[in-house]
Amino acid sequence: MSHKNKKYDWEIGSELPQLDEHSETKHLIIADYLKRYVEVYMANATIERLPLTVVDGFAGGGKYRAFNREETTDGSPFLILKSIQEAEALLNIGRRKPRSIDAEYHFIEKDAPHLDFLRQELHLSEFAHLLGSKIHLYNKKFDQVATDVIKRIQQRNKGMRAIFILDQYAYKDVPFSIIRNIFSSTASEVILTFNFDTLQSFLAENSTNKKALENINLSQYIDWNRLALFKEAGMWQHAIQEQLANAILKGSGANHMTLFFIKPKKGWCYWLVHLSQKFIARDVMMGLHWKHSNTSAGFEHHLGEGIFTLGYQATQTAGQITLDFGEVFDFGSKAKERCIECLSESIPRLLDNCNIQMPFSQLTDNIGSLTPASTIEIKAALQSSIDNKELMIVTKDGGTRRSANQIGPSDILRYNQKQLFF
Repeated sequence: MSHKNKKYDWEIGSELPQLDEHSETKHLIIADYLKRYVEVYMANATIERLPLTVVDGFAGGGKYRAFNREETTDGSPFLILKSIQEAEALLNIGRRKPRSIDAEYHFIEKDAPHLDFLRQELHLSEFAHLLGSKIHLYNKKFDQVATDVIKRIQQRNKGMRAIFILDQYAYKDVPFSIIRNIFSSTASEVILTFNFDTLQSFLAENSTNKKALENINLSQYIDWNRLALFKEAGMWQHAIQEQLANAILKGSGANHMTLFFIKPKKGWCYWLVHLSQKFIARDVMMGLHWKHSNTSAGFEHHLGEGIFTLGYQATQTAGQITLDFGEVFDFGSKAKERCIECLSESIPRLLDNCNIQMPFSQLTDNIGSLTPASTIEIKAALQSSIDNKELMIVTKDGGTRRSANQIGPSDILRYNQKQLFF
């Protein structure tokens, strides 16, 4: 994960750069997600082989000095290789007939000394035999090789499953036209870092300056009138975050997004963004956010604790000119309680506004990118609504469920408030 900062330089014979504390947690999330990805796709024990491509668009040198420890720790290339190796080992515990992950790796690094360092580390590692066959190295910028990597994914197999890890340092190195192409032409997921702090500082100087966002193909998704309105009202930071989050989701062409705010003790704040086409992928990632948020300071969510709005068109909606931006959401125990409480109020209201009923799968698809909740918190909120008879959960056979934990994707959520008034 290469950065334009001297402490993140790699050179053969020189001291390793030190990994920041927040990056350690980010690495844990990525490693856990890769293992969970394999677990989910291989849940059916009869599947013997998973063809998968993993792309690291900003690979760096592959090794760091650990934060606050006198030891070496893995960078993203080795993190990826070891996570897939561990996931395959877990698949085969207690089995006679082996199951395999047929993985191919593309490590892209534009700085030649960094790539030379990575190549040397790979040659010295247990993965040396994969160089040239399963591990491919590129001394270019990500946008220069993205099209060729996408073509390779398409050629490998019909499933075209891939995970792109794009840990850029700022926000300029990954045009969203490329991400849109990834989603339109392969069955991929994208894990992206996006330095919104530098971008919002740049835009704050002149909120009509569209050039920076035009360069990464996001300008057309921004409500520039809204930005000007909120800047005048002293709510610039809230508005730009809301607009950028919406632009990333719309510009990527993905159906679902998880967004995590990362605040290092020093330096710029950035987002860890996961983009996917399926709710289950989004749900797995959000679950990992809840799992790891308390292991490192500075991991937060700012857009809302229940169901929030992205790309809010205040200038086009009569009588609605402001937004209630809530307090910082830190994924702690109190935040969990607030999230469930807010959802227990907002989900019945949503159903009432959507002609009374919808399948559970439709609910999660509709609100998946608009809440910090995972399925666990959503079902806890539904339990409250079931208990007070605001909602009924109807099965395909016409029965009802009393436990939200038993809700299936096809179960119908039906608003039941009229019965209370009766």
